[in-house]
Amino acid sequence: MVRVDTYEYDPHVMPVASNVDRFFDSYSRFLETLVADPDYQEIGETNLHFPWDATNILARDERLVELMRNCDDSTRRWASKVMGVPV
Repeated sequence: MVRVDTYEYDPHVMPVASNVDRFFDSYSRFLETLVADPDYQEIGETNLHFPWDATNILARDERLVELMRNCDDSTRRWASKVMGVPV
C-alpha cells in the first residue's frame, strides 16, 4: 500500500504497508502513540504525523521493508513516472 499526497507543493508517494492488514495494524499503533502524546492530551494537537513519525512502527512490517530494499529498477522507474520526477 502506498500513501499518495497531492496536497503538498511537491507531491509524493510513500510505501506504508505490505498489505491492508499491516496498514491497519501500523495505523492503529500510530494512533495509540498519538493519544499518548502529552501535547495531544493537553491541547488536542500534536506534531506527530503519519507516516513521517511512524518509521519505527512501519519498520515492524518486515515484508514492507524487504520490498523497499529489493525494489528493482523497473519499479523505481515506474514510481518515478507516477511521481513525475526523474530517477
